[in-house]
Amino acid sequence: MSARALNRIVSDLKDRSRQESSGKEDKVEELLITGSQRELGNNSSPEYCLENPWSQLHSFYANMGGFVFDLDEIFLGDRETFTSKVSRLTLTPRGVALLAACGYLPQISTEDILDKNKSDNVSKVLSVLQAIWMLAQIISRLKGRLPITLLEVNTLAHIICAIIIYALWWNKPKLINEPTKLRGHWAPPIAAYMFMSSQISGWRRARPGILKKDWIDPEISILAFNPPGPVTSSIPTNSTSIQPTLPLTAAGSLTRRPSIAFDKNGMPLEAVQSAIETRLESSGDLQSIRWKLAAEAMALYPALGRRIVCRETTQDGQTLRWSEPLVEELVDDSIGNWATGNLLRAMSGFVMGMIVWSASMAYGGVHAAAWYGHFPSQTEAQLWRASSICVAGSGLTWIIINMLARTSPWFKAYWKQVETLRAHWISLVVLGALAFLCGLAYVLARLYLVVESFISLRKLPVAAYQTLEWTQIVPHL
Repeated sequence: MSARALNRIVSDLKDRSRQESSGKEDKVEELLITGSQRELGNNSSPEYCLENPWSQLHSFYANMGGFVFDLDEIFLGDRETFTSKVSRLTLTPRGVALLAACGYLPQISTEDILDKNKSDNVSKVLSVLQAIWMLAQIISRLKGRLPITLLEVNTLAHIICAIIIYALWWNKPKLINEPTKLRGHWAPPIAAYMFMSSQISGWRRARPGILKKDWIDPEISILAFNPPGPVTSSIPTNSTSIQPTLPLTAAGSLTRRPSIAFDKNGMPLEAVQSAIETRLESSGDLQSIRWKLAAEAMALYPALGRRIVCRETTQDGQTLRWSEPLVEELVDDSIGNWATGNLLRAMSGFVMGMIVWSASMAYGGVHAAAWYGHFPSQTEAQLWRASSICVAGSGLTWIIINMLARTSPWFKAYWKQVETLRAHWISLVVLGALAFLCGLAYVLARLYLVVESFISLRKLPVAAYQTLEWTQIVPHL
């Protein structure tokens, strides 16, 4: 998710949340954590603060894990936290957007973010000027009909990438070590819900897929939500497979889904074999606290209520209906500068895949521009051309695959089976062999382009040593 997209989502959610919260008797107080409030966490405001409007800088800050729940601090007094796995939860971009939808858009001033930043515009300008100067040198040598070395061609490819990255990340902070802590009476229920919705709360699958998102099932993926009020659950209460079950209260409750098979210990059968590798708590008290807080959040905030889907199944001739919470990666133990594939998949992953592989295609295209350049030997020239085609062709292949997965329902379903290793074994073997061979060829091709850029310096044409006369390019200089 780009910073501009997150900024737009937050603005839309902010307006929607304000409209939904008006006119209700039990209105949820909208709390904003400002730069000065984040150390106190107990002040609230009935309206959104306009002193610190959300900007692209704030979106970059959120994307790189700038907002966290410190569990040891949000559970004040004698209250017990809901998990022993981690002590800090870092919000993903989706988590920040959901927090804004709940009425708690994190607020921090631009000055506070810039104070944490370890870079300035001067260093960025100097770096861009150096890249532009190198680009101007290459263009001028072509204009003056002087040869371009392979090292200059390789440098040109990286210069183009660097300029694009600087253009997109100009306002991005750098090396922020201490994030902004979110606190307040509202934090524990929302933090519990986000924790249970994310993979950090779950267990390893007995049959994991290729991607990280298919390795772990979040805890909430096996639970059903019972709405608040005098409702009758259709899940049989005499079954040991749905224990523990919290009593229905004004805040609702969470129970085990009836469509999932459990062993005698209440664990999903698919995870029994890998139970030793999991980090699930053995304490039932923490689980009860976590489930109760998450159910409270789901009943209290309309934004979470919209993330519930009604399901039904048939067992022994009896139709069972339940409300299934949406599973999404909302928090993690840490987030780096570059989002992992697990997060990219949740943010229009196929489009992101096409964009990323377009860069690989352009990288190979720049090197292919030296098709008729000077090479020490004919063998090196052929290897250079083959490597350029391999890099550019790999990018084009994956662009087509991502495009088909996005536009074709059949191909998307088939690709999902491949990712989860549930396709026919012949397909998996063939695709696995092709992926290994193509991946190996791609790595060797990239490596050769770099190595050849340097070893080609051993034998250059005489014109490569000539210095460009700028008066030939810019008259009257």
